[in-house]
Amino acid sequence: MMTKTAPSTRLVFLALIVIQVLFGINYVVSKVVVGFFPPLLWSSIRIIISSLVMLGFALSSGRKHPVGGWKYFGPMVIFALLGTIINQASFLVGLKYTTSTNSAILNTLIPIFTLLIVTLRGQEPATLMRVIGFISAFAGVLVIRKVEEFSLSNTTMVGDLLTILNCLSYGLFLSYSKNFLTKHDPVWTTTWLFIYGSVGLTLLAIPDWMNVVWPVMTPTLWGAVLFAILGATLATYFLNFWALAHAKSSHVAVFIYLQPVVTSVITWLWYDEVVTLRTVLASGLIFVGLLLSITKFGSKLGSKK
Repeated sequence: MMTKTAPSTRLVFLALIVIQVLFGINYVVSKVVVGFFPPLLWSSIRIIISSLVMLGFALSSGRKHPVGGWKYFGPMVIFALLGTIINQASFLVGLKYTTSTNSAILNTLIPIFTLLIVTLRGQEPATLMRVIGFISAFAGVLVIRKVEEFSLSNTTMVGDLLTILNCLSYGLFLSYSKNFLTKHDPVWTTTWLFIYGSVGLTLLAIPDWMNVVWPVMTPTLWGAVLFAILGATLATYFLNFWALAHAKSSHVAVFIYLQPVVTSVITWLWYDEVVTLRTVLASGLIFVGLLLSITKFGSKLGSKK
């Protein structure tokens, strides 16, 4: 068990913002990578390399390894399943069998599932301001993601259900892993979650590994690959695990609503897309919802304490 000084709230929230920026960039960059690699194969490659990098860093840093045994490695299996294997596999395969619009909209269920789970488990109170904040942010995402283009059909049902499974899996991870991540060293915990995740995702990607055709690595592809590994995997997962140890699960989840705003800014800067009134309105709803969800007033209102 670790003895540590809690970081400031501002530092934790800054980490959560950085995570969404990196993920927002990755949403654009990943389109380049999956154009050359099958999704599950790329997911396997990415996490294997990330595991090796994290293991090398953990060993060279001289950090004390957490006490072994079932109490440490047992829960890690479950958390790797929820937060890495089921989460990534169902998202990537789900994306293959549904539309990008459906996937983007359904992924906004992560904060909703998380709030529901932590409330049912008694981890956090469902205060009035927090609920209003989640509804506001959720509405903003639906606006910016063009909810009117969402459509349920037999052709997308499998992909839609897998995407929902991805959201539920990650919501369960955010709720159930919090106490564990609070107690243990974030470097070693991230390392072992990556190692377990690499085993699971590689097993799922065996058919792709057996038929792999390596693409020509252009400078653009190299850049996308390096960012996906260093920025969108190593940095985001480590910061996310670290932040979850110091913030409420619902706070970590609600920051996910910033991702479509980040993506819109990136496409505006990179592809010269016009900033519409719709984007401005949606971003406003998201930021208002975020503020209502994380303020002390929103946290205390309705609490028994």
